Amino acid sequence: MSAVSMPRPDDGESSDSHWLQAFREVLNSTEVDDDTDFFEGGGHSMLIPKLLLCYESLSGCRPPIRLVFEFSTPRELEAEMAMLQGGR
Repeated sequence: MSAVSMPRPDDGESSDSHWLQAFREVLNSTEVDDDTDFFEGGGHSMLIPKLLLCYESLSGCRPPIRLVFEFSTPRELEAEMAMLQGGR
């Protein structure tokens, strides 16, 4: 079975995405998961530049600030970045 067709485990474990790593660092919490809303998790507009810099250092890509206001969880941001970069 190829990596593309392998099902994701559904055991409550979250992925180790760049967005998830950035959220955990900026929000200073290991309790953050793929569905944690940045703003409900303690983030605010003044932390967004720090979040984007952290994400950029992990991924090599700097997304626009507006993205965090439109998609505020690691899962949503990963999906949107994949679409923006031409993925599916």
